[in-house]
Amino acid sequence: MILEIKTPPRASGRREPLAWADAEPLLTAREAAALRRCSISTTWRDVKAGRLPPPIYLAPKRPRWRLADVLPAAPTAEAERIPAARAAATAPAQ
Repeated sequence: MILEIKTPPRASGRREPLAWADAEPLLTAREAAALRRCSISTTWRDVKAGRLPPPIYLAPKRPRWRLADVLPAAPTAEAERIPAARAAATAPAQ
């Protein structure tokens, strides 16, 4: 007896978009750091310090930030770091 195996019809190859995906773009740590003009380490430091909201994890080890969360933090982070760096550079060595 020969068994005939029927496979389900193939989908078009496209998945349904996630409902929240079109609402606002999500950025990787590298993209968020580039947008804020800082390193990836500084991005994580700012999350720990509360200057940047914690990321959304799409899966383990897949953090993403909303673009709307990163944009307001960009000028603030730069304004906080640059004066401190200038003050440290111009302070007399003791």
